[in-house]
Amino acid sequence: MSAPLRVGIDASAAAVPRPTGVGRAIAQAVAALRARDELALEVLYRLSRLKRRRHFLPGSAGVFHDRLSLLKARRLDVFHGPDTRLPGFPGPALVATIHDLSARREGFCTPRFRETRERHWAAALERADLLVTYTAAVADEVARELGAARERIAVVPLAPSGDLRPPAPAAVEAARERYAGGAPYVLCLGELSARKNTAAAVRAFAAADLPGHRLLLVGPAGHGVEEVEAAASSLGERVVRTSYLASAEVAALLAGAAAFLFPTRYEGFGLPVLEAFLAGVPVVTSRDPSVLEVAGGAALHAEAEDPDALGAALTRAVDEREHYVRAGRARLAAFSWERTAARLAAVYQAARSGEAAPRELEEAPCSP
Repeated sequence: MSAPLRVGIDASAAAVPRPTGVGRAIAQAVAALRARDELALEVLYRLSRLKRRRHFLPGSAGVFHDRLSLLKARRLDVFHGPDTRLPGFPGPALVATIHDLSARREGFCTPRFRETRERHWAAALERADLLVTYTAAVADEVARELGAARERIAVVPLAPSGDLRPPAPAAVEAARERYAGGAPYVLCLGELSARKNTAAAVRAFAAADLPGHRLLLVGPAGHGVEEVEAAASSLGERVVRTSYLASAEVAALLAGAAAFLFPTRYEGFGLPVLEAFLAGVPVVTSRDPSVLEVAGGAALHAEAEDPDALGAALTRAVDEREHYVRAGRARLAAFSWERTAARLAAVYQAARSGEAAPRELEEAPCSP
């Protein structure tokens, strides 16, 4: 039996008090990768993250300096930057994940953030042996817009968090009472922003034939939140807004929702769609290519810029709830963190061996 592949993974983006999409994905990937016998995983954090060490993931961990950790580099076969950034030291094969190219889309972020992301992407293209994306849609986009050779890009889908498994009925009803006053509700989960198209979610809810329902907006304020606030003001108490919630409360709200509304303008994957499938909730979402790919025909779709069509889809989702719940659960069976970890392990081996990205990684589950 060959020795385990020595892999270092940068978990710095997960060392935050309130992890969101990227941080949660890294945490789940680390847990699954640690269970792989063919890997000797070392979870690493940038030296600058020491001040956040109370937020490090459970288990052993080390720190590294971008350019000075040469001894650590010599102990590794592969280094994975799951938030695109790669260290400056030489030695191991390098793998970088590019979540999406949203920073290139007008109105989605600040110029400063866009410049930072452009630097990270340029460095990854120059130095990484292999790149990882979550969907084939983003892989094609990276090849087209950044000029990366398609054979250098592996598609490795994510999976929903085990923390969001449906809770006890009492917890679901308690959350409904706390946040919706006991009324039936539609849930919109994620950053309140232009990219997530939260203002269109409010307009779609207004257009839907759902008397007596409320719309719950759960997430932090993001770039473009002013438009969301203006749209919500016309609906008064029918729209309830709350910021970051713990996983247990999110799970309870998902499980109790009449439908999940996700009219995003752009995604690198669309993990909330799978989380809603896990909770047994019908999903109404946009026609963003990554979301179409992940949903695989199990959600209702409409154009992101058409609130009336989204509203009609929302009414249908509530009326035909059982059909879409069954479809979502069937689609969910194609995704697991064990499968994600196995695919990443294959990418690490290919990077170490100087091979192209494994082509079989682009087969199901991420095909509609």
